Amino acid sequence: MIKIIHQNLEKVDTIVIFIHGFIGGEETWIKDNGSKPLINSVFRADTSFKKKIDVGLFLYHTKLLEFFPKMVGLVKLLAKSKNRKNLPIESLSDLLSTHLKYRCSEYENIILIGHSMGGLVAKQFILNDIKQNSTSKVKLYMSLATPHSGSDLATYGKNIISNCQVKDLAPLSDKINDLNAEWVQCKSLPQRFYAQGLSDDIVPKVSGVSLDRDKIEPIYSDDDHFSIIIPDNDDDVIVHALRKELGDYIKNKEIQEIENKETFVDEGQYDEEIFVLKLLMADVHDNLVGNSKQAFYSAEFTVRKLNRLGVDVKELTSLYEKVKELFILEFGDLLNGTLKNSSALVTAIHKKILSEDKNHLKSFYTQLESFQKFGMLQQLASIDDDIWWAKDNDIKTLEEFKSKIKQKI
Repeated sequence: MIKIIHQNLEKVDTIVIFIHGFIGGEETWIKDNGSKPLINSVFRADTSFKKKIDVGLFLYHTKLLEFFPKMVGLVKLLAKSKNRKNLPIESLSDLLSTHLKYRCSEYENIILIGHSMGGLVAKQFILNDIKQNSTSKVKLYMSLATPHSGSDLATYGKNIISNCQVKDLAPLSDKINDLNAEWVQCKSLPQRFYAQGLSDDIVPKVSGVSLDRDKIEPIYSDDDHFSIIIPDNDDDVIVHALRKELGDYIKNKEIQEIENKETFVDEGQYDEEIFVLKLLMADVHDNLVGNSKQAFYSAEFTVRKLNRLGVDVKELTSLYEKVKELFILEFGDLLNGTLKNSSALVTAIHKKILSEDKNHLKSFYTQLESFQKFGMLQQLASIDDDIWWAKDNDIKTLEEFKSKIKQKI
């Protein structure tokens, strides 16, 4: 079952589901006194993302030993209670899928955090979800002390007791091998992180980090298999890691959702801006001037929104430099006569930015598309004395042009 333990008053589109491991349960996350050591430390009151994420637990039946299962089943039948049994990882992922479908249908984004075997259940669900739907609602996956390559204890255990979950957890088991093979081959995996305690005697270091098609830097702590989910305090490294990655996810999600729905209306608000004066001074065609104003507006809106979401403008410095680099190359064609006039230069650089949008000018911030990058060039033109649209333009001619405009007024 999925148990929601934190739900914001205002509707949100993201939920994090914590999944316990072998022979775990609700007590993995919530202690007898009601405290939630890991969850409360991660979702502190001052956490910026607390109001943007709901929290739930996926709970399933898991026991080490089940003596006389048929007799137990008969007793529960007579008592009219459910007769649950241990289910293999594949079946647990199916159970998770059904509960998410009907219990969490209102959420567009799901984050799965699994401890021990719970991490394998989450992996299996993600792979099945992608195979069925080509994409998955799971946007972030984090494993804590998960035996991605199996646990040696399970190797001994499967020879002593009959338990399908123990069998799945053994190194080189069919389930472990199949999971790893599919995980490595899948090209649509969500963002993922693997945390492992270096004092863990149940899951060795080599098993705590999954085989992956990408190079994922592990998150290491000095914890054992169980202390990794019971932090001593809020300064615990696992707490810091979870807070950072959850916070980064929400921040980046909001950045990806940036959309400028406002239509630019030219009412002369930019007519005295330096970038416009430079275009007019170079006798650039009116249509291109108007397009440049709109691009400038779009770039200003997007960069300001990124800044409000915590993106330092310095992070965009490299992109601005690359845009200017392309301009200088095209300006060279104006100097050597390949481009006939300033209007041709404006058109050429816009085409160049469009062609390099996903290559040389590729940015993590996907809202900055080719049009915004052309607008970034106009932003530079307002402050950079190296950007001109005609061979003979410079600061002196700009001041003269501004004086002429004032005289006409």
